[in-house]
Amino acid sequence: MVDSGTWRVVVPVKGGGDAKTRLDLPPGPRLALATAMALDCLDAVLRCTAVGRVLCVSDDGAVRAAAGALGARAVPAGGPGLGRAVDAGLAALPPGPTAVLVADLPALRPEDLGAALAEAARHRGPVLVADADGDGSVLVADRDGPPPHRFGTGSAAAHRAAGARELTGPLPGLRRDVDTLDALRRATALGVGPRTAAALGRAALAAPCTP
Repeated sequence: MVDSGTWRVVVPVKGGGDAKTRLDLPPGPRLALATAMALDCLDAVLRCTAVGRVLCVSDDGAVRAAAGALGARAVPAGGPGLGRAVDAGLAALPPGPTAVLVADLPALRPEDLGAALAEAARHRGPVLVADADGDGSVLVADRDGPPPHRFGTGSAAAHRAAGARELTGPLPGLRRDVDTLDALRRATALGVGPRTAAALGRAALAAPCTP
């Protein structure tokens, strides 16, 4: 059984001008919002009692500095591509219970992540948490070491094909990733972190939406 506080979580963050290009916003507010969402996500991970180490992987120096100020370890991705970033993060960690979490989760709560990791600890082999739409993946984890990762289009099916067991709990804040303005408004309805809320206020996008 995995003890509390022993999970290592890799959080890849794209950063830079290419971050969250599907959000229909001017470049400045879009980058500010993407960074705010990632930092709120990292903050929630750091406050999760099941997590002992958080590794932010990004080629954006400002993101790495901000992640380090929060208490995460930060390393460069070493080039473009989510898969490359995840590999860089996994390579920087010692063996042990490991999870990979996407960074665009502004409504993440430590208790949602803790519940998912507690369930993952009860299963041998990799587990998957799909996004709210069921097509993408927000978390893959394995209590015995680095999980297989297949992030990208149709990643939930790809992770299942790679042997990941899908977790079925509601976990609303964990499942609500943000790629579009509609998804952003749905996350806002759940309640987002303070950095995201501030960025939304500056961009005048915090209109209520029923999830």
